[in-house]
Amino acid sequence: MKKKIFGKVLLILAVAVLAIFAVSCGEKSRGTVELINIDYKNMTYVGNSLKDFSLLFDEQSEAKDPMSGNGGMPSETVTVYDADSDGDIDESDLEAVFDVTVDLKCVHYVDCIYVYYKTDGKSLTVEAGTPFKYEFSQTATGEKFKWSKIDIKGDYRYVNLKFKNGQAPTEVLFYGYKVGEYDEVNTEPHTSKTFSYFLGINGNRADKLPELRCANYFRDYFTWTWAYNKSAYPDAGTNFLMTSSNYYDLFYDMLNMAEMKTVPCLMYTSEEVSPALKDSDKYSPASYVMYGEFVHQFARRFGFNPDTTVNDIFLELGSQDEYNKDFIKWIEIGNEPNGEGNNGYNPYQLAALTSCAYDGHNSTVTAPDGSGVGIKTAAPNVKVSMAGLAGINKRYIESMVFWLENNRTDGTIGISAFNVHTYCRKQITYNGYSVYTGVCPEIGNIVSDELKDLIDYRNKYYPDIEIWVSEFGWDTNQSYETENAAHAYGPYTGRQVQAMWLVRSYFMFAGAGVDRAAMYMCKDTVSEEVGGKYGTCGVMTIDGKYKDSYYYIYTLKNTMSDMYFAEIIDSGNEDVWIYRFENGEGKSCYAVWCPTMDNVRFDNFKLNVNGQSATLVEFKNEEKSGVSSTLEVKDGAVSVNVSECPILVFVK
Repeated sequence: MKKKIFGKVLLILAVAVLAIFAVSCGEKSRGTVELINIDYKNMTYVGNSLKDFSLLFDEQSEAKDPMSGNGGMPSETVTVYDADSDGDIDESDLEAVFDVTVDLKCVHYVDCIYVYYKTDGKSLTVEAGTPFKYEFSQTATGEKFKWSKIDIKGDYRYVNLKFKNGQAPTEVLFYGYKVGEYDEVNTEPHTSKTFSYFLGINGNRADKLPELRCANYFRDYFTWTWAYNKSAYPDAGTNFLMTSSNYYDLFYDMLNMAEMKTVPCLMYTSEEVSPALKDSDKYSPASYVMYGEFVHQFARRFGFNPDTTVNDIFLELGSQDEYNKDFIKWIEIGNEPNGEGNNGYNPYQLAALTSCAYDGHNSTVTAPDGSGVGIKTAAPNVKVSMAGLAGINKRYIESMVFWLENNRTDGTIGISAFNVHTYCRKQITYNGYSVYTGVCPEIGNIVSDELKDLIDYRNKYYPDIEIWVSEFGWDTNQSYETENAAHAYGPYTGRQVQAMWLVRSYFMFAGAGVDRAAMYMCKDTVSEEVGGKYGTCGVMTIDGKYKDSYYYIYTLKNTMSDMYFAEIIDSGNEDVWIYRFENGEGKSCYAVWCPTMDNVRFDNFKLNVNGQSATLVEFKNEEKSGVSSTLEVKDGAVSVNVSECPILVFVK
């Protein structure tokens, strides 16, 4: 009897041990809790601020592993910010609350996080789960010079850190393991655009067609209140048929007949022309109902809606043929709005504005008079570009996309182009003073790592989205008070330097995968003698004289409009760059130049080409198609003189 009882006990114990072993094995099969390394350069950290919080994750090394008792002492600290950008840090700044969301890129079991503070009494709220509707929330207070543990213990992809200004942790470490699968990424190569689509110039309604025709697309600065009376809101929309918009009927019709691809940039650059209702919540799409009403009417008039039966109260103000003009195919939602304070927009705010302007935030925003809101509700075929950002900021764009993906309900992000601006300058010492000057695009890294990262992000996750560089350029004023000047050197005048740097930039942008690039700008705003930053960036002087750059860009248009980027060719010489373009019909163009600004040149350079005949095109002032000459193809190569002014070699 005792043996039987003993045997049963052993059996029960064995079953229990097996059960415990099975559970432990099952848990272990999910993963082992370990440090999740947050690569702050490549991961997405989105937030309601323009501030760079990468310091929270910049010391993610094995030497700092507090769970294993080897936490170390992080050194980099996030500083207090001037949150309202008024020039002073005061109590209101310290009340600002920042959100930083860590996207782990797939679901992880997040066991806990460790936070380190260099000062006492810092409060941190940790949220996890569905963005903007987080299911998990816990607030903890850190201790000075210690790692504090905050348990999470759940399967999450997104973890949000919320803290007041000046109370950010010194470092944050995540522990857990991967549970889900990473998002699939696109592996198909990006399709290059032809120069007929790619080659652009900036300007405004004061510019004339001959001045603009050197390029193929025109970015038109249009302040939205030119055709909308904010002060009359909620009846302001009736002001859309004012004289200025009637002028634009003729202007856009002229551009359309000339086959200029026009992109109106509908700007709001000061408090006087703010697109938000007064004292409204800039995080709410409904705050931008005025601007949404305006872009709806703008798209209704100058775009095209195949449904001509759309009920629109504004048709009562004019005949049907005053609408559906089909003059424009794109609209850009603003110019350089990224800035803190009353007149600027952080990523979430700009996303809310953009969603309203796109389609009234999934048609949830309506105008008080019953008219439509948003571009797509008026002209569904018109595409929308985000506002061109001052500078290249991938994290800002990722933040916008994050908000749009998690707040819109139709599966779209409300934009068809990511849009940035960039300029090339460096600090030098001149006559004993520290000054800035323009530098060539290669030395200035006009195709910067940040731009490459943005293009890679687009290629992987949003291959149908275009990338635009809608402003770049150099001044021709020669004063060192002008921070962006293309200074004369060697045999080149300042105007020649501007021209050849612009051409080289176009080639580099095309080679990087940029879909549209627009130089700044058509016409100078001040005389070349007066100067001033960006005042003499035009292809034309303020008194109407064309610069070399006008003819250089025109030469690209007249010789390369059917060409698209094919490849970068290794010349065997770091001071000779070769980009090959083709038209898909057996014709190639080799763009060749020296990427320097020291009067480097190579005479009788052997250029290998694939073709039987070759034509050299050299850029020249007052020549809209350059100067052409025939080259002899011998043993699969031609001999050319290469300098810092590019040359084009066309081969069949």
